[in-house]
Amino acid sequence: MLKPTAVAALAAAIVATGPQGAYAATVTIGALHDATIFQNNVNNSNGAGPGIFAGSNSNLSARRGLISFDIAGNVPTGATITGVDLTLFLGQSAGSGGNAGGGDQTPRTISLYSITSPWGEGTTGSTATGIGGTGQGYTANPGDATWNANFYNTSTWTTPGGDHVAAASASLVVNNVFQAPYTWQSTPQLVSDVQGWLDHPSANYGWELINATEAGFQTFRAFYTKEWSDPTMRPQLAISYTPAPVPVPAAVWLFGTGIAGLLGFARRKITG
Repeated sequence: MLKPTAVAALAAAIVATGPQGAYAATVTIGALHDATIFQNNVNNSNGAGPGIFAGSNSNLSARRGLISFDIAGNVPTGATITGVDLTLFLGQSAGSGGNAGGGDQTPRTISLYSITSPWGEGTTGSTATGIGGTGQGYTANPGDATWNANFYNTSTWTTPGGDHVAAASASLVVNNVFQAPYTWQSTPQLVSDVQGWLDHPSANYGWELINATEAGFQTFRAFYTKEWSDPTMRPQLAISYTPAPVPVPAAVWLFGTGIAGLLGFARRKITG
């Protein structure tokens, strides 16, 4: 026969498996897709190159980056997202020619905008071994994202340059330190974006990176993509979440709470 203390411990363990037993977790995942689109080369793309660009070149032509992550494949269904941090590593800046410390020295604000249309990532740029020389993109293949098309030769963006929400989900001032990590830290809107993509995976189109001074002279920043040779410098999305409570069978729950109630009654009888 179980002693009262043992029964109490058993009851407490059973009751603790209820909804209040949820725990926090964090997962860091790599990009599912990333690409760059080019304003002055509307039929060019860079889906498999080593760099994702945001900002202008010497011709005052904008480049915009597209990036997405597989949220539903890495976070449990029903979880509550509590934090989102995106980290990208800088590989080049406008005018640097790939030389560390060279090029545009003015800090540039780059923002993340939730994309509202699907888009394609092809194999353009797959032969490049470095970011230098990839800033004009390559002739798009069918299905690639370009400045005008979300899927080249198939469908176009509603708005050239990419369809996205009006307000940025997060913004970050990016300096000119090559191979340094730059992190867009969690905001309520980033959390909302990722929560929505977890709950509705078919609407997960990721973010568009837009430089606030993309109309200026040589303002771009280029970050390493998922194709970069060093895996430690590829895009990283850190997601903090609380898993959905695991349902406890009703009989087990009632048994545990019943024991707890009887123990409480017994204690009152003894001390009464």
